[in-house]
Amino acid sequence: MFNIFLPTRIVFGEGALNKLPLLVKDLGKKAMIVTGKKSTKQSGVLDKVTKLLEEKGMETIVFDKVQPNPVSDDVDEAAQIAIKEKVDFLIGLGGGSAIDSSKAIAITAAMGGNFWDYVEVGGGKKPDKALPVIAIPTTHGTGTEADPFAVITNPRTKEKVGIGYNIIFPRVSIVDPTLMITLPKDQTAYTSMDAFYHSLEAFLNIGANVYSDTLALDSMKRIVVNLQAAYENGNDIYARTNLAWASTEAGITETLTGVIANHAIEHGLTGFNPQLPHGLGLCITGPYLLEYIFDDCYERLSVLSKEVFNVEEYDVKKSGRLFIEKLYEFQNRFELNQKLSTLGFKEDQLEQIAQVAYKTMKGVVVKSPKRMSENDLYQIIKRAF
Repeated sequence: MFNIFLPTRIVFGEGALNKLPLLVKDLGKKAMIVTGKKSTKQSGVLDKVTKLLEEKGMETIVFDKVQPNPVSDDVDEAAQIAIKEKVDFLIGLGGGSAIDSSKAIAITAAMGGNFWDYVEVGGGKKPDKALPVIAIPTTHGTGTEADPFAVITNPRTKEKVGIGYNIIFPRVSIVDPTLMITLPKDQTAYTSMDAFYHSLEAFLNIGANVYSDTLALDSMKRIVVNLQAAYENGNDIYARTNLAWASTEAGITETLTGVIANHAIEHGLTGFNPQLPHGLGLCITGPYLLEYIFDDCYERLSVLSKEVFNVEEYDVKKSGRLFIEKLYEFQNRFELNQKLSTLGFKEDQLEQIAQVAYKTMKGVVVKSPKRMSENDLYQIIKRAF
């Protein structure tokens, strides 16, 4: 038995951005565009979005302070601006950080107070309203355009926490692969592998179902087939389109089932080191997690071995092992098999990272195929160190 609730209108394909004015015409006359500090300006996408709206008589305000791992202080600042300026709706323009921030701002501006009031480990209040959110991703990674989640860090407690409320499903998501051709090589790899791990973890989630499995398998296969081409030639629109759809599929699988312990661990890591790219962190710890829980999921890994990497091996355990080997090999193409010790982490931090990860993300840890404790997370992090 499973539930499906996907209220977001997804408009997908080359040139989809041009439909923006028609899609938001009933939401009001004043929009806040939430974006990062550089990329959407340098690519010209921010100017294009602003022009599309202003040509139809809509007013825009730009909040461009979003960080790669967004923080609650910026959310609170933007929410106060949205309240003061009487903003009607929000546009998250950029990667997952921008879209997640727009969702968090939408709650805080509608409900009042501070964002951390609406986080379980903070105030614990349950919001019942939010401003409408339009998602326009410029990366093919987070899948946040197709889910009700947002991940924000409290810079004082180092808690990186995901929230999930149906009221922050984007009203409309515009997925236009042409907006992604300017992604540099490293971000092409990081964001694609973020999507890969969304699908992989959803496939291993104890709540996986036939719908999520179908999307997760297709998503992983598209990434394995197309990432190399996009990595070598960013203008390969065929590869970008496949990666964009793989990301959206991964977002839907995350909505249907959710991630597991690997995301909890990574949130712990980037809570302590915001400079670690999310997708890279997932790649560093992911294979160690699979090895750690192997006895509880090797049958599922065997399916992935065949479906994702085309491995023909009839011994189920050997096939499961081969999936992990192939994953290491694939990640190695893009220099993603790194060690935490080379990225600024200290050994004496690891226990605290595991503690915070378990505290803030226990809800996804318990969805792993193996029952896991805080110490289990520590053991995995230690292996990745």
